[in-house]
Amino acid sequence: MSILATTIQPFRKTKALDATSKTMWSALAVLLLTTVHHVYGAYIYNTPWRYHVAIVSTVTAAILFASLHVLRKRTGGVTGKIAFWVFAVVTLVIPVVTIGIFEGGYNHALKDALYFTGASRGLMQQLFPPPTYEMPNDAFFEITGVLQLVPAAMAGWYLIGAARAHLRSL
Repeated sequence: MSILATTIQPFRKTKALDATSKTMWSALAVLLLTTVHHVYGAYIYNTPWRYHVAIVSTVTAAILFASLHVLRKRTGGVTGKIAFWVFAVVTLVIPVVTIGIFEGGYNHALKDALYFTGASRGLMQQLFPPPTYEMPNDAFFEITGVLQLVPAAMAGWYLIGAARAHLRSL
């Protein structure tokens, strides 16, 4: 192995782990924010079924922590690759797509935009049927709902960088 190869490889692995750490912090912010949002919503709307998000967030965070731990201990090799892809897929599916795009984007940003621009009651009930959805009537609930988009977008952005860095470090 050349001197150049031995000096570049650790840098690439460090860059991949750094990008993965940024992804992790953003994903955790999404999970924390969505937990606060749903627990608050369960309380104010008397909808205890919303509490399940706290369990989903906790399990998701545990999987992310475990996969990141394995990735840091076994950066190279098959175990490290599996740990990274578990981390990447779980981050993409739960914090980015399910919470960020669907929950923050559709359930809140789109609902609020349509509501506040005067969409018809019929359209609103068709797109956002009760009792699953509440029309905007609580600022904290709606703001925390829309804000889920921000750390989710950051997690998605950092995940792209982490995947690129990870693929380069192979």
